[in-house]
Amino acid sequence: MEPRDAVNGSDGDVRGGQRKVGAGPRRLDPSRDAAILRAALEGLAELGYDRLSMDDIAARAHVGKAAIYRRWPSKTAVVVGSIVWWREQMGTVDLPDTGSLRGDVEALVAAVPAFDDGHRSMIGVVLGVATAAMHDRALADALDEHVLARPRQVLAAVLDRAVARGEIPAGRDLTLVPDILLGMNALRLVTGQAIDRAFVRRVFDDVLLPLVTAPVPGGPASRPGRLPGR
Repeated sequence: MEPRDAVNGSDGDVRGGQRKVGAGPRRLDPSRDAAILRAALEGLAELGYDRLSMDDIAARAHVGKAAIYRRWPSKTAVVVGSIVWWREQMGTVDLPDTGSLRGDVEALVAAVPAFDDGHRSMIGVVLGVATAAMHDRALADALDEHVLARPRQVLAAVLDRAVARGEIPAGRDLTLVPDILLGMNALRLVTGQAIDRAFVRRVFDDVLLPLVTAPVPGGPASRPGRLPGR
């Protein structure tokens, strides 16, 4: 993903989708975007969200503070943008369409990044931002929309397709299922353990797939047999 696509808000907050680039006769230099986002990540790692300032980001990126505000309207926006940008460097969260629930799950598992020590350190930074969001409503909303929404949407779409194919009983309320996966991932991080493919596969095999494929109480019996593809 290009740094310029990392989070925006031309309306004064961070909830506007992409950041505004090239508004008016002067176009912004995209080469500065990565420097600003990288500087925000470095500042978060050293100072934490609460102590980080736009002045600090500007100094680390060797740009004027106005250059940041032309791209992102607030510290919240640039910080969330930097997290989105970092995650996208490891691969995008794409919607698989293999034709079966098991195939789609395997595709999601295969897309889990292999986190090295540097990435694990960065995950600690992200957790620090999430902690700050507990007392910052704008930051919490931005993380929800720009960091958590995409994986939620992808898993919800996978499940909806499985319902349409008859692999998940019709009438099953799947609303909270994506948050089960996100919540278990978060718990894993809080306890200092890695989110790897083996863990994500266990969550699907031992928790999510049995949950979503079980018969709906009061509904028609599900097809006998094992979980899809097993």
